[in-house]
Amino acid sequence: MRIAIVSREYPPDSAWGGVAIVYHNLAPALSRQGHEVHVICQAVGKPGDYVDEGVIVHRVGTNPKRYSALGRINFTIYAWLKLRKIIKDYSIEVVETPYWSAEGFLYSLHKQTPLVVAIQSSARDAIRTKTFSGMRELLGLKTISLLADFTAKRADRIIANSQATYSEIIKKVHINPKMVDLVHYSIDIHRFKFVKSDIREKLQIPIDAPIALFIGRLEARKGVHILCQATPDIVQSMPSARFILVGRNTNSAPDGGSFRRYIAEKAKDQGFTENLMFIDFLPEDKLIQLYSASDVFIFPSLHESFGLPVIEAMACGKPVVATCTGIAPELELLGLRGLKVVPVGDAQKLAEAVIAMLSLTEEDKKQIAKQNRGLVEQNFSISVWVDKMLKAYNEALK
Repeated sequence: MRIAIVSREYPPDSAWGGVAIVYHNLAPALSRQGHEVHVICQAVGKPGDYVDEGVIVHRVGTNPKRYSALGRINFTIYAWLKLRKIIKDYSIEVVETPYWSAEGFLYSLHKQTPLVVAIQSSARDAIRTKTFSGMRELLGLKTISLLADFTAKRADRIIANSQATYSEIIKKVHINPKMVDLVHYSIDIHRFKFVKSDIREKLQIPIDAPIALFIGRLEARKGVHILCQATPDIVQSMPSARFILVGRNTNSAPDGGSFRRYIAEKAKDQGFTENLMFIDFLPEDKLIQLYSASDVFIFPSLHESFGLPVIEAMACGKPVVATCTGIAPELELLGLRGLKVVPVGDAQKLAEAVIAMLSLTEEDKKQIAKQNRGLVEQNFSISVWVDKMLKAYNEALK
């Protein structure tokens, strides 16, 4: 099959968020199965075409500013022009675009081949969780949301990445359920696994200090302010605990300013500055080391479409505390000892769950590691994911 994926985010030049990770896993996996895959993504610097892991990458556009509305418009136009050309030149059979930024809007107006729209997080989610700064950004999100809904309604097939996303796209956007496939994201289980390392020593964390790990942008939607509220109770019970927050800063704090500054000020006021560590970015190999060195992974989001870090942490054999959003409610139904799901926005329940996980015995940890790892191997491998995606593409072709 000849497939074109249009996604502004794609590593390494525009590895900005979860969408980039998802497509960087999917595109090479499809290529390894013998399919011809093209990815149209944002150019940072000079536009051009090249081959990466068997995928033909087309970098287009002249405005790489990530959060710029003009940058999104610029990319959408250039991507549409490029897509029309490669459909003709390479006889593309199916086109996939993400829902989030309505990157398939122009193409949806006059489709040359079937269009598949993959539902991840949406601008509606950012509005709902107040993940924006100022009226201008709010208006931009509302515009994107309208365009994304329009594009989805014109798609030949919709892919939802969790049961929550499946239900929302049907109820909120009024999509026919027969047009929607539920396909969970997956990860490379050969990369994401427990590894031994000296990362604890490099971060100068004492061997007896439990590590509570958070990974995600420092923004309202990720619920880091709720984690902030829960931290004093956790520290009171576990004074040596270290909270490591890995993710880029944003200006979506409750006071409208820097989220990192907001957290740092709360830590100073409530006396847990010494327990807190910020890391802007870690390459994947270091991230896996940190997952492996942690004692609990915390995912306090207000809203998620899926939540890849939950699966990544479980693949590394770690217990997880997550809010009831994204993939977490589906996993909770399995009765896993190594997963505790708490109500969204409930700092007290979050604290209680983290304390319980940090109090596990060594034998408990071993059993949880085996169970969590086994679940990921069975249900979230890339080979399972690719098979389901190909089935959805074939449905679109029909």
